[in-house]
Amino acid sequence: MVRSSALCAGAGASVDVDGWSVASAYDDPAREYAALRDGAALVDLAFRARLRVTGEDRVAFLQGMLSNDVQHLAPGDGCHSLLLTEQGKIVADGVVLALADAIVLDARGSGIARAADALARYIVADDVDLTHDDTTHAVGIFGPRAADALASLGIERTPDRPYAHVAVERDGGTLRVARIPQPGTGGFLCIVPEEAVEPWWRAARERGLVAAGFAAFDTLRIESGVPAYGVDVGPDTIALEAPLEDAISFRKGCYLGQEVIERVSARGHVNRKLVPLTIDAEAPPSAGDVVFAGDKEIGRITSAAWSWRLAKPVALGYVRREHVAPGTRVEVHAAAGVLAATVQPAPTGG
Repeated sequence: MVRSSALCAGAGASVDVDGWSVASAYDDPAREYAALRDGAALVDLAFRARLRVTGEDRVAFLQGMLSNDVQHLAPGDGCHSLLLTEQGKIVADGVVLALADAIVLDARGSGIARAADALARYIVADDVDLTHDDTTHAVGIFGPRAADALASLGIERTPDRPYAHVAVERDGGTLRVARIPQPGTGGFLCIVPEEAVEPWWRAARERGLVAAGFAAFDTLRIESGVPAYGVDVGPDTIALEAPLEDAISFRKGCYLGQEVIERVSARGHVNRKLVPLTIDAEAPPSAGDVVFAGDKEIGRITSAAWSWRLAKPVALGYVRREHVAPGTRVEVHAAAGVLAATVQPAPTGG
């Protein structure tokens, strides 16, 4: 069943994202995209969910389960991390936030559901409890002026380190604000009490903040080379096939899936890689469209969108390792015909 976000009101169109109906655009998606890239804009992230992990053994337990090093996170610290299968494939891709009495995992809803099921299977004698957080709503503020936008809402103490976070007391309850480095120049993940999110969003709009729909946000994500769980990566993806190295610690001790990650890393390559592409066409290809090099099938498109900045489509797709070098010319076989495409360098932000 698709749930409708309370922040869809006034949207020109909506789209289903991971079981949630969110605004595709509130007004002009090109204007919304420009705000995300060059200024600041609100984004409804209703499709993200949170899992609260508590208990005396929570840190040791998650240190043995997650791909990144959570053992040294102090309250207020965070990191990007993955939960993998024993085969090194991605169960969930999300943000880890360390609190004084808990660790919060934030990710797309389908990833959180899979993570909760997977983690529960490994709790035996550990003092660990898993609780789904149904009382909060995620909102993003992204763009180079995101900190200024938060200051206009009375939130002047914002974290500047990636994934660091602070609690902010407001009339409607406690907000948690975390620094997120991508997409684009990054911004902030704001975890807002559900009962306060509509008035908080309304207040932000009244102060002149642009609300960006999912179409503009997804374009920026694809341009930034950020894979989306359930779209570009998922349970069939080996972690090193996607640009997720910042979510993996190669120095920590054992964790679920580490043996495969270390073996692949030692080999020096995977057989395919998720790469950004620009497309010479008037409209984007579709997810699933096949990528060719000459007459040889070498991969598939996973997501695509129109880039207002480049005036052409951009995409993410898997290609075989022989074709991952930036500048490599390939072809996408789409409904509109054969489209010329070029592999792009992995973006470094901005």
